[in-house]
Amino acid sequence: MNHRPDIVLISLDCVRPDFLGCYGCRTVRTPHLDRMAARGVVFDRAVSQAPNTWVSHAGILTGRYPPLHGLRSPYDAILEEVPTLAGILKDLGYGTAGFPGNDLVGSRMGFARGFDLFFEEYGRTLPLDTRPGGFPGDLAPEDRAAAPVSANTRNDWDDVLEAAGQWLSREKGPVFLWFHYLDTHHLPGLRLPEYFRFSRDPHWQFYEGKISYADERCVGAVLQILKRQGRYEDSLSVVLSDHGEGLWPGKAPHHNGDLTEDVIRVPLILFGERLAFRGVRVDAQVRTADVVPTLAAMAGFREQEEMAAGFSGRHLPLPGLMTGPAGVKARLNEQTAYAENEPLGLSCIRTNDWKYLRCGGGEEALFHLASDPGERTNLAKRHPETAARLGTDLERIRSQGTARREAACREEQETRRLLQSLGYLE
Repeated sequence: MNHRPDIVLISLDCVRPDFLGCYGCRTVRTPHLDRMAARGVVFDRAVSQAPNTWVSHAGILTGRYPPLHGLRSPYDAILEEVPTLAGILKDLGYGTAGFPGNDLVGSRMGFARGFDLFFEEYGRTLPLDTRPGGFPGDLAPEDRAAAPVSANTRNDWDDVLEAAGQWLSREKGPVFLWFHYLDTHHLPGLRLPEYFRFSRDPHWQFYEGKISYADERCVGAVLQILKRQGRYEDSLSVVLSDHGEGLWPGKAPHHNGDLTEDVIRVPLILFGERLAFRGVRVDAQVRTADVVPTLAAMAGFREQEEMAAGFSGRHLPLPGLMTGPAGVKARLNEQTAYAENEPLGLSCIRTNDWKYLRCGGGEEALFHLASDPGERTNLAKRHPETAARLGTDLERIRSQGTARREAACREEQETRRLLQSLGYLE
């Protein structure tokens, strides 16, 4: 791409890569994502920086690890001095529009910074309705105004698509759009057509069906908007998940806990019709924090500006942004990925082969992912040098952060209510 492309970022909540066709799943239909993957770049080992929506999205949209962007618990906000992707692109002349799924990634936590349009119409949809089947229904205007904001009363997806199309039709220059699709989350009573109400386990709340529906209702619909507005050919799209999902037979889905592979491994696909490369798969480890520096560079952000921004992430391995294949492999093999769940006192650092985990009480664990992907055998005592080296790397990252400030968006009572409505707290 020799000019500034339109940039579209789609974050699908809770989606595991092994439930997508392009990652080898044969029981879940995801034709739009599979087509993008076949004609774009698929990252087979993308790692999220947190197992919850708010912290992971802060990393996705700032390119920084949690200790640096400051949003480490549901009572924090992105630090004011931290640049966001929307702000960077806005400074480069982009029109910017954001469509958060709910208030947990809303303006209250600093996510609106840099967006010309930040669509927050929470309360449009009830989480559950009294009609047969438990599907939510549209609220009447007078009820909508009185409805309390919660994690379940979220942006209505029909409204999101309509608002995005109208905004896009008025823009003349390059644009950046962020869509956060929440209906893949483990929420009961979502509006899911009968055809998509399937899952291999009845306790998983139609997890597989929600993913197939998201492929059609979100990914496919967004691409159609770009086509109708004549922007599809010149656009660059990134689809990823904020985190994965813990799925166990006979139990409800869960993710805001341990830093296991099924939770921190996510899909990451980059697609653009005018990319000089297509059908590429990258096996080496990358991070969701790598998305911002990559997109900023493709939009014209200069190297000295990248250094000043203080990104934790680095460029994804794409031709023109990194050296040849040998250089790409060498650099990525040395790259580590950091993740944390700060309220639970958990943090980890991951390489292509190893994961080092530290718990709040000082306990540590070391897993050899290449031979033990299920993380069953703690090798910290058998490989003390590896554990010590990765532990030092982990401490270096954690020490970069600023202490959480008392004044940093601490609406604890309200946030606790939101988390309870989403099932994170009892």
